Amino acid sequence: MAPSDPSHADAAPASMPAPPTALPPFLRGGGDIARLIAAFDWGATSLGPLAHWPDHVRHATALMLRARTPIVMLWGEPGVMIYNDAYGVFAGARHPQLLGSNVREGWPEVADFNDHVMRVGLAGGTLNYEDQELVLHRHGRAETVWMNLDYSPLLDDDGEPAGVMAIVVETTGKVAAERRVRSERERLTQLFEQAPSFMAVLAGPEHRFESVNPAYQRLIGHRDVIGRSVAEALPDAAAQGYVTLLDTVYESGRAYTAHAAQFVAQGSDGPDGQTEEHFLDFVYQPIRDESGAVTHIFVEGVDVTARVRGEQRGAALAGLSERLREVGSPADIGFASAQMLGMMLTATRAGYCTVDHETETVRIDRDWRRGGLDSLAGQRRFRDYGSFVDQLKRDEVVEIADVREDPRTSAHLDRFDAMRVRSIVNVPVLEQGRLVALLFVHDESPRAWSADDVSLIRETAHRTRVAVERARHQALAQEREERLLRSDRRKDEFLATLAHELRNPLAPIRNAVHLLAAADREDRFTGIRELLERQVTHMVRLVDDLLEVSRISRGLITLRHEPVNLSGVVDAAVESSRPLIDREGHRLTLRFDGPAPWVQGDPVRLTQLLVNLLNNAARYTDAGGRIDVHIARDAGDAVLTVTDNGIGISAEQLPQLFELFSQLDRSHSRSQGGLGIGLSLSQTLARLHGGQLTATSDGPGRGSSFQLRLPEIAAAVAGVPAPVQEDAPLNARLLLVDDNRDAADTTAELLRLMGAEVAVAYDGPSALGAVRQLRPDAILLDIGMPDMDGHEVARRLRAMADDIGRPRLIALTGWGQEQDREKTREAGFDDHMVKPVDVDELKAALMAGRPSSRTTTKTTTNRTE
Repeated sequence: MAPSDPSHADAAPASMPAPPTALPPFLRGGGDIARLIAAFDWGATSLGPLAHWPDHVRHATALMLRARTPIVMLWGEPGVMIYNDAYGVFAGARHPQLLGSNVREGWPEVADFNDHVMRVGLAGGTLNYEDQELVLHRHGRAETVWMNLDYSPLLDDDGEPAGVMAIVVETTGKVAAERRVRSERERLTQLFEQAPSFMAVLAGPEHRFESVNPAYQRLIGHRDVIGRSVAEALPDAAAQGYVTLLDTVYESGRAYTAHAAQFVAQGSDGPDGQTEEHFLDFVYQPIRDESGAVTHIFVEGVDVTARVRGEQRGAALAGLSERLREVGSPADIGFASAQMLGMMLTATRAGYCTVDHETETVRIDRDWRRGGLDSLAGQRRFRDYGSFVDQLKRDEVVEIADVREDPRTSAHLDRFDAMRVRSIVNVPVLEQGRLVALLFVHDESPRAWSADDVSLIRETAHRTRVAVERARHQALAQEREERLLRSDRRKDEFLATLAHELRNPLAPIRNAVHLLAAADREDRFTGIRELLERQVTHMVRLVDDLLEVSRISRGLITLRHEPVNLSGVVDAAVESSRPLIDREGHRLTLRFDGPAPWVQGDPVRLTQLLVNLLNNAARYTDAGGRIDVHIARDAGDAVLTVTDNGIGISAEQLPQLFELFSQLDRSHSRSQGGLGIGLSLSQTLARLHGGQLTATSDGPGRGSSFQLRLPEIAAAVAGVPAPVQEDAPLNARLLLVDDNRDAADTTAELLRLMGAEVAVAYDGPSALGAVRQLRPDAILLDIGMPDMDGHEVARRLRAMADDIGRPRLIALTGWGQEQDREKTREAGFDDHMVKPVDVDELKAALMAGRPSSRTTTKTTTNRTE
């Protein structure tokens, strides 16, 4: 018989005579294929005419034809093919041409595979394959299929192998389904492993660990827990009541949520070793089986230790500030600061002392200590304790984990042993390049001081210095005392002073950044400029946060988030989802109704939330589908909507969509759904941001829409200046007055680049002398100038109205409290701007800036922008 050609699968077989003959008895009841067998010219094959078939061939054929499982018999060395109706269905367009053909020619694409089958079978052997992958041409094209194959020899009347019987069961659908499930499981496992939050799955009433992610392992100190109960693996957790909580959740079936719960974890060296305190936000979520019974508990949470400790230290600093206002003498101020530090850091000694820079001596009036340690009050020489005074003079913090191991102190161990000191932190206080004070913390055991520890000590040192200087000036001058103690309006002066000192150097930095941006420089400077701008903005925000410390109550403090522009969130999320969207060939549209809204939140988590929604839309939308992201405003909310034209959601499924581990029937989807983690986590993130995530759908096949609502904050609250028409020149005559020459020169240069004519004066009298000749349109005045401050200059300028008119007066200052703004208004200023002044804000003030809005639509095909 001629070899089978897949490209001519529908051609009539060469050996098919007509008309049909009457069926022999052994073919009766054999289905449609029996008539084809009866009509076939078997004389052209090695089997010979049908009437001469031996009994063993007839019997085997009769049995095969009545089987419902696909079976094919391969007779003789050529493997002449006889098969049943079920196999004919399996063969596809190859049927009926395969009937009577030799197996090598009938299936040429798997000829080598079938040669092996014939060799083994005719030798009396058997073969078995499960989910065997083969590429067949059943419909005129190559397709990959999977099959379960069982091969056994067919025996003749003498018991010798005369052929091979093959039982063929196609498993392509099963294998594809298993692979989809495995892929989804691997994806979820990857999410589980890479999640920033800690996660664990506990099985049964004993709460045995089935799985934990790396974040959970870090939390518990990488202990071996898999297969063990919580009580057995984490006795420290059991002792703190966490097993009792798990029992309650398992028995009641109700989830348990905790915020800032304390967990003291034992170290890797056992219960007698060092412990580590954590604070956790977490949920115990029961998992039910099909009958509704609780079988597992899912544990998910985040370690908020840094946040809680930051809040505790913020509260401690706020409390210290209150206390320092009530303390009179410098010695008492130093002791109050040392006491707060020692208790917060669980140290053994702390103190604040004055320093003589030239003689390198330190004077301690009073120190805080615990555990029976002796006081260090009195005068001491730095060089008696090591060489680290040189670092202090360079304004460097000295951290020594163990004085016995550090070369700076190891030669003076007798001194440290006498004080019972093993580790130290010294934070210097310099004024005009001279070491004037020191805040020290000691511990009688070796200790690695953390960055947070050092930051707290440094902050306390500067606050203490401010308080000490305030007290000293109060004693020297009654006028200074009255100004510093003027009711509640001066309550936060020491914080404002520190903020003022931080803001002043930021002004020339920001100006230099904008000068760099305006210059025609190489592209490599672009990244540097953007980096500097981000860092300056970050420092400004830090200063603003510092001013809020005294306003925080001593009770539970709500988690604060950063101002976040949804445009940046959308850009980051689209970039993250790009591979999946591009792979599926989806068309993505981004629509902004006006300027992108601002919200208060965590940009990383908000991006994660939107990535979940975009990936969900991409997975449940057929290739080449449409995904629409729409950002708008409604009733004080920022509204972000993700809409797709995918498979949709039934009315029955919608109420369960955001339930953790909900098993929704989305089997008609190519993705086969998931375990219900992504959308549940997204809704949780929305709620943590004070918002809401909802879903709607018109039903299966009609797409779906997910809407995220978040409280919008005003651009001004977020620190965004009103937009300015960038190409509009200032065309103004300006006078800039600032004793900080760097700030004055860089600001003036920026203003000239904007089109202004600028004159500069570095003190008040010079400004007053030049103003009659210049007759400026506006005057920018620094407030904190020596001899004659900005307030006095402003008052004198307003008194000269008959000669110079009324130019616009803009105050430039590091002081941003309401009482400071009131002073500038009283002095005659038109505007009050806090250093470092944003160039756009300054330009807007000079031009009485004009608002703008935008409507943006972005559409991409097979990629995102």
